[in-house]
Amino acid sequence: MKLLNINTCIKLDNANDIIKLISDGEYNIVTLQEVMRKIDGAVFDKYNKSKIIKANTSYKYSFFGPLWIADHHEKNNAISKEFGGFAEQGNEILSIYPIAYSENVFYYKNYSNFTDTTNFRQEDHPRAFENVILNINDKKLQIINVHGIWNKDKTGDERTINQSEVILSYVRDDIPCIITGDFNLLPNTESIKKINKKMTNLIEEYNIQSTRPTFDDGLDKGDLVCDYIFVNEKVKVNDFKVLNCNASDHLPLILDFDI
Repeated sequence: MKLLNINTCIKLDNANDIIKLISDGEYNIVTLQEVMRKIDGAVFDKYNKSKIIKANTSYKYSFFGPLWIADHHEKNNAISKEFGGFAEQGNEILSIYPIAYSENVFYYKNYSNFTDTTNFRQEDHPRAFENVILNINDKKLQIINVHGIWNKDKTGDERTINQSEVILSYVRDDIPCIITGDFNLLPNTESIKKINKKMTNLIEEYNIQSTRPTFDDGLDKGDLVCDYIFVNEKVKVNDFKVLNCNASDHLPLILDFDI
């Protein structure tokens, strides 16, 4: 089986690039972060990636976990981004396998209208992870899909330590489990080390040096590790790699595995 993980990037009009990436790899499971879907018909296509990607790929099963809703963003009372209508941002799982169970677990703030981004660097926006159980033939697989709390320099804080603790409290020990996503954290942070104690960190195991292309957009810098895949002992890893491509401002993580 093959799993693809990528943060799709709200800032890029790149739905076709993500579709090509997904289609070229013939993945069984796809986990996406920072993906948007329109709530009303006026939303620009750039902010409707969820529905465009699903319409142009062949996944029978999916689960979207929204974090916030807005029709625009503003900073210091000035419009910084127009969506054209109301749209949600969240995480999404696409699967060729049936979804037996799914939930969207909020651990930082609650789902809300996120319009004012003035204090984003200090306060961030609502965060949740997807907790999904897939039926794969006669077996079950748990997928936890995360887009972690944004924090300056990605060094972590009390909020990201709590994030790790909440995620770990949902990990099943009786079935195979994969935790995947953009954690917004560097590898040597206390928050990542907490997860390492219970799960195998494939970024560490495969000595991955970067999960982002080189860039500096004023908010984030690239050429560092902040995306991860963790597995428990019931997942057999055949191969793991980070694909060098320009589909997003994050690089795709690809896991070949069996359960």
